[in-house]
Amino acid sequence: MTRASLAVRREAAWWVGGFGRLLRRHPAAVLGLVGVGLVYWPSGLELAPLWSVLAVLFGLALWCRLGPMSFGRLVADPLRRGRIRRRLRRVWPALMEASGLVRTDRTTGEVRRIIPGLGRPRWDRQGNLTATVGLVAGQTVADLEAVTDRLRTAVDARALRVLPNERRTGCRLQWSYRDSLAGLVDFVGPNPLSSSCPIESVLVGKAESGDPFRLDLRVSTLTVGVTGAGKASVMWNVILGQAPNIHSGLVELHGADLKGSMELSMGAALFTRLARTSAQAAVMLEDAAAACEARASRLAGVVRQHQPTTADPLVIVLIDELAVLVAYETDRELLRRIDGALRRILAVGRAVGLYVFAFVQDPRKETIGMRHMFPQKITLRLDEAAEVDMVLGEGARRRGAEAHHIDRSTPGVGFAVAEDGEVVRFRAAYVTDALIRLIASSHSAPRQVPIVVPTPAEKPQRQSRGRVRGQEEAA
Repeated sequence: MTRASLAVRREAAWWVGGFGRLLRRHPAAVLGLVGVGLVYWPSGLELAPLWSVLAVLFGLALWCRLGPMSFGRLVADPLRRGRIRRRLRRVWPALMEASGLVRTDRTTGEVRRIIPGLGRPRWDRQGNLTATVGLVAGQTVADLEAVTDRLRTAVDARALRVLPNERRTGCRLQWSYRDSLAGLVDFVGPNPLSSSCPIESVLVGKAESGDPFRLDLRVSTLTVGVTGAGKASVMWNVILGQAPNIHSGLVELHGADLKGSMELSMGAALFTRLARTSAQAAVMLEDAAAACEARASRLAGVVRQHQPTTADPLVIVLIDELAVLVAYETDRELLRRIDGALRRILAVGRAVGLYVFAFVQDPRKETIGMRHMFPQKITLRLDEAAEVDMVLGEGARRRGAEAHHIDRSTPGVGFAVAEDGEVVRFRAAYVTDALIRLIASSHSAPRQVPIVVPTPAEKPQRQSRGRVRGQEEAA
């Protein structure tokens, strides 16, 4: 088959398929137009109006074929949005009834059904449909959060979020129809010519709203996600985003990578200390805990919050796969030392400028017993719905953090819950190996401190009683 015949067949398939879609979506209009044509043609009536209508339809179809983006923006999208808005208003009473949110008023002697009010639905620039809900007396925001999946599927939306007001006495519903995070997010690091960058937060990627997603750097953070969920993207955005401050000495990285040291070794020049074994990690964490307590004693009564300097830098303890350190280690003595040092840093470190950024696959309490000590949490793709509540807290799924529904084809997509409880959906920027090597070579840490593991003292050998008795008799 020649290339020309293939092109003709593809073109014919587009027009036939388009007509089929038009017939499926608007059967009454299409069949009505065909019926009018059948009436006009044999009766001999004037066909000019019919030809005018057909010419307009053909022109719109040609526009859709030649300029699909402009046609979608100016014609298809407004029509689709209007259709969805009308459908929402039409099904709202029945939807409230099916969701159990309709209240019955019997105070006047008459049975009167009270339906939660729906404000005027509006579309925002991101393609989300938002409407205010008027709660009925006796209802709470949690009642709406409990039926979000029903409210979502009723209008065929991709996702639905309940956005309560500050006092949680009312809320807005936000239906999303497009995934603004479906494509890869480009890495946007600090200015390579700058000697410093903001130290309070670090740019990690893009939020669902389209705004840059920044992660609070001065809060210990736990990131959870299954294999392939994109934990490395979050990790390297945190590291490379602070490269100028690392190079100037304002920030120090102390890392622990016990998975063969394959992840952090690529950027080892950025780390002041890097542990590759459990014994090294125990020493590094104990040294950090001791420095944390010493700094707290020194700053007591002087300042309430540590201010980083090159002589007294902000320290980030970065742990790749926390469970290897605190759950899977077979040496009980090492496990006890690591667990104790980590808890001391998490308890005291925030005020004195020592923070833990830990990454793990299994969020269960029996694996990560100090999970509650991380004020800031991030969840990437997870396997089970219960794991979302383990990481982000009870009710996070009702607020839209459905990490167990993240598609496998979108690594780096996750949900973050800040200290104020706000849930943000984001995607971490993709970081290549070449970029890690480039920034590590140009922004290396000013000093590298080796981790010295003390040699265990040899235990004295016990002599048998027979040998001791023989030596005494010989003497």
